[in-house]
Amino acid sequence: MIASELIRLPDLRKDVRLELREVVRDVFGKPHIFIRVRLTGWRFPGRAPKPFMVIGDVVSRVVIIDQNGLGANGYFDKPLPAAERVSVGYGKIIQWDFDLPIRPKEILRLDRARLTKEIVDPFGHLPMPE
Repeated sequence: MIASELIRLPDLRKDVRLELREVVRDVFGKPHIFIRVRLTGWRFPGRAPKPFMVIGDVVSRVVIIDQNGLGANGYFDKPLPAAERVSVGYGKIIQWDFDLPIRPKEILRLDRARLTKEIVDPFGHLPMPE
């Protein structure tokens, strides 16, 4: 076999899209603020082991895969570091690394003045990393 005869398939990971924003989710009957990392443009199959996302050294609290498998929503209750990659896996095994820049200052934030005091806010008094 010679190199000039090899065929390179396109890397479909370049089609993956990222959305970062703060959201409120119910946890055991109490509203909590999370940073949601939504990935689309990839097929995330349902599997028995729990899915997870990793950004830098921060692991998601939970990941919810869309019913059709075409999107994944990672919920983080710790500040995200600046990073160049989002990793997704199941159980304890990373399946995919997506080259997607994470810029904490660009996360769409909730307006704290409009939120009720009952909401658990792990980010409200923390300076966000650069």
